[in-house]
Amino acid sequence: MTADAVKAADEAWAQAEIRGDHAYLAWLLADGYASVSASGKATTKAQLVEGARKRGDSPETAKRFKEWKDQHPSRADVQLVGDTAILTWVSTEPAAAARVNSSDIFVYRDGHWHAVYSQHASIESKP
Repeated sequence: MTADAVKAADEAWAQAEIRGDHAYLAWLLADGYASVSASGKATTKAQLVEGARKRGDSPETAKRFKEWKDQHPSRADVQLVGDTAILTWVSTEPAAAARVNSSDIFVYRDGHWHAVYSQHASIESKP
């Protein structure tokens, strides 16, 4: 139950999204998982899993992930509170330094971290 293990779980999540590994996503995302976009749109576990199943392994998705990461440089900060971890992606872009891109909440169950909630933000270049 370390910050590095939370970051590894998050990276495995990203790779599962890219590869369309819907079985891994179904295992990683806790029942009741929800993600809320910067515009306020909620996405459920079932929607994410089904989207990955339909998409499959996608070079286009890999390209979009890489482009987004390149355009939004950030660092992962992890706060552990008992069996709960809050992973916050914080911008390292000079014009938006220290602004939060997104947060993922994980719980530690059965020897593994599982995502329970995500919240995303839109960061403008001016604070």
